[in-house]
Amino acid sequence: MEDKYLRFEIIWKDEDMFELNVQANNGRYSGTTEVYEVSDSLIDFANELSGFPFGKDEISHACGKKDSYAYFEMRFYKIGPTGKCGVLITMEENVATEYRKEEKDKISLELIVEPNAIDTFQKALKSLAEKEEGIAELRGISSFTSNII
Repeated sequence: MEDKYLRFEIIWKDEDMFELNVQANNGRYSGTTEVYEVSDSLIDFANELSGFPFGKDEISHACGKKDSYAYFEMRFYKIGPTGKCGVLITMEENVATEYRKEEKDKISLELIVEPNAIDTFQKALKSLAEKEEGIAELRGISSFTSNII
């Protein structure tokens, strides 16, 4: 069975910010990056994510800066009437781009998830941001159910 996930892990912190290792895998494509974030921003997003997709069509959160040192974005959206949701994940590797733009790896992939997985992720993400430590993981649905969208 394929492992489909979006995973956040705090790998460094100081009094002002922390660094997240972000990994994503949808069973076919995968990527990783490291981005800087602050607790308040991630807590705000976790609070906004609470109860998704009920009452909301789409929400997103980004860290870093596109075409710069490192970048990560996750965009949650509804897929049809079944309750399943998509998460469009965009990430860029944390490398200096002052010499060649081509040296920077970039990837976008979609992860299909169920609302209960979003609830579990939301709680873990909020805890990670409040404690500034740990791991938060969003589990994607397995391939044998992904054709029921």
